[in-house]
Amino acid sequence: MKRKAMRLLAILCVVVMLLPSVVFAADKKETSIIVATGKDVPTGGILGSLPEKYPANAVEFVTQDGVKLCGYVLGSGNKGITLGHENGWMVDSWLPFAERLVKEGYMVILWAFRNDEPSDSVSGDATYRRDLDVLAAAQVLRERGATKILSMGASIGGTSTAVAAPNIPELVGLGILSSPRQFGINPAISALEAVKKIDVPAFFAVSEKDPTGNYYDEVKALYEASASKQKQFHVIDSSEHGTDMLSEEGRYSKLSKDSTGEQKQERKALADKLLLFVDNSFGKTTSTDDDSNKPSTNTANHNTSDKVDTNKTEKKAFMNPTIIGAGILFILAIVAIIMVKKKK
Repeated sequence: MKRKAMRLLAILCVVVMLLPSVVFAADKKETSIIVATGKDVPTGGILGSLPEKYPANAVEFVTQDGVKLCGYVLGSGNKGITLGHENGWMVDSWLPFAERLVKEGYMVILWAFRNDEPSDSVSGDATYRRDLDVLAAAQVLRERGATKILSMGASIGGTSTAVAAPNIPELVGLGILSSPRQFGINPAISALEAVKKIDVPAFFAVSEKDPTGNYYDEVKALYEASASKQKQFHVIDSSEHGTDMLSEEGRYSKLSKDSTGEQKQERKALADKLLLFVDNSFGKTTSTDDDSNKPSTNTANHNTSDKVDTNKTEKKAFMNPTIIGAGILFILAIVAIIMVKKKK
């Protein structure tokens, strides 16, 4: 009987040792925020050409405050990029650059922010929480296999991206195009304050002749406030805003009498610089176009008290099933000992 009890205890030990990974995997599956894919995802609204070009790539996912968003994941791999659109622009305004990123081996997500069809509409303070949309988009990429994330956004999409950035696990870079420092009247939703907490490589770009407003001062303020030691500030002469600064054709320049071939090349060059920045941030090349002119990404001297420690987060996620398994093992050991003593 003693041997049987010991054999039973050994079997139970093996089961309990496997329990943490099983529970962790189940927990991971239960927390998926993707609720629909492909043809089951609503279309229309501001998605533009995406439903027609990439119907199988559609995803519908839910933010932490319960807002359903519709978007598209293009490409695959462990390097993910979120692309937040500007207010009033179509989601596919990012598409030419997104397709270029996919060709380079990156996985990207484009989506309609809250209050932009076909995503859900909200009211009150929730209207301004587009940073939660960016966080959810980053989580979708992680669910699809991304282990590192770079976040970019244009105009309000960039403001929301900056606000979300300190809370994005494994963030490697931040890209801001024509973005204001604040979205809404809530001081807590401030890109200016957020960039002070981010020391990853950062890319800021703006046009001095932006036809939609004076964004030069806004973007420059974000650039100057950024804690990054590898930050870039690019100013172009073309009359463009947001993603249109990356387009050879441009939205406003083609309507302007003073549009020149030099400005067209300037926009193309900016897109090339942004792609190089992405490569540098993911470690594919060595950067020389930043404030420090150093390839080092050592940011140990920065205050990281407000940043998310993803290692701690992952340990906490694994800790619960581990503790449970150890507790069960302890109880079973006591039961086995009692059984052996009774048989004696």
